[in-house]
Amino acid sequence: MTPKPTQLSGAKFLASRPYALLADLPRVGKTGSTIIAADYVMAETILVVTTASGRGVWKRGFPAWSAYDRSVQVMMGGAKLDPKIPSAIVSWNGISQAALRVELLKRKWDLVVPDEVHFAKAFSAKRTQALYGTLIDDGAVLNKTSALTNTTERMWPLSGTPLPNSPADAYPMLRALFRERLTTNFGPTDVTEQSKFIERYCKMRPMKIGHGFMSRYIDVFVEGRNLEELNARIAGIFLQRTQRDVGILEPDYETMPLIAPKALPPELRDQKRGAQILEAARTGDRSSLEMHMGPLRRLTGEIKAGLVVEAISEELDGALGKVVIAYWHKDVGALLMDGFAKYGVTGIDGSTPPKRRAENEQRFLHDKKCRVFLAQIQAAGEAIDLSSASNLVFAESSFVPKDMAQMAMRVCNHTQATKPLVRVATLEGSIDDSLQSILLRKWSAIREVLKS
Repeated sequence: MTPKPTQLSGAKFLASRPYALLADLPRVGKTGSTIIAADYVMAETILVVTTASGRGVWKRGFPAWSAYDRSVQVMMGGAKLDPKIPSAIVSWNGISQAALRVELLKRKWDLVVPDEVHFAKAFSAKRTQALYGTLIDDGAVLNKTSALTNTTERMWPLSGTPLPNSPADAYPMLRALFRERLTTNFGPTDVTEQSKFIERYCKMRPMKIGHGFMSRYIDVFVEGRNLEELNARIAGIFLQRTQRDVGILEPDYETMPLIAPKALPPELRDQKRGAQILEAARTGDRSSLEMHMGPLRRLTGEIKAGLVVEAISEELDGALGKVVIAYWHKDVGALLMDGFAKYGVTGIDGSTPPKRRAENEQRFLHDKKCRVFLAQIQAAGEAIDLSSASNLVFAESSFVPKDMAQMAMRVCNHTQATKPLVRVATLEGSIDDSLQSILLRKWSAIREVLKS
């Protein structure tokens, strides 16, 4: 593969530092940059921690981007390290399994690459502890004895969304890899302890969850504070480029209003419930949003599925070449699969095995008769290329802007000649119609912040 200039500069950035975050946005080329950088530092033993979907991407990536004939082992199940194969790829779930992690701890790694490192955003998660270690005394001490950080002196985390929820998500990486950044050498106060870091950079509010004697309160992020100070702490340890920096055309975004041929069920027009749902969406109260909208979500999706099939089939019968349809519920995916069967359809959901994922991706990219790709948002939002289509329709959406942004970028690539179009289907006259408008505005605001 011929690297882009941004990939070469990204590789140079990584190779010049033992610890660094490459935060390029999706489709910019983090995988290639990292493998080229591994060549620069002549790393022999390399461990990549990635998503289930990313395992195949990295396995193909090493021969595509490395100047060396690298052998790579994909670690799954009860696999043992092959002493003849110097490098390995493992999933985030894999490092959470004690037996597999013990196997990985046997080797000293020249380089560890935590891909999609936002999966390790909280020390309460087993995968974070497996990567970085376990907090003691609120972070005054970090026990790395059984963590992968104890096996290497070079780690390059990767993520286009390193702070998926709040500034608090930065703490685990900073505490494990950049301890000095939390001291008074880089700010007016020492924020080594987790509670002090969160208090300094996050405004939180208590929120009640559950009912009766089972109820409890949790702290919910409201907004960031002292962010200029936090920016100063992290300056120089990360590099981020956007799709525009590498010549990728950014999508246009719009809603796709759908009109049902008969009256909608009354629960989808309930004004009282609708007011609760819209207030939760406006305030970012995801728990309340799930509680009030959850029961209606599948019903809404099933109604929209039929309308999306009708609308997009008309376009496929016209000038539309290929299209990606994103959805949330498996039942909705099944309806879409039946509806688009005559157009040649493939896709990925949570049950698709890794080998089949790669096959389905390649089929959609290269088979002209395969015109529809069905993408379950959480399963297909990362590490795949669907850029043979320049149209994506969200038949259902996620309440998390990050999920939507990552899914949208699947149809973007530097080879894309047509400006992509991303449409969010809405059910006119329903609670869903107003909800999607709010979520789309929030999503748009986040994109504007990232641009600036």
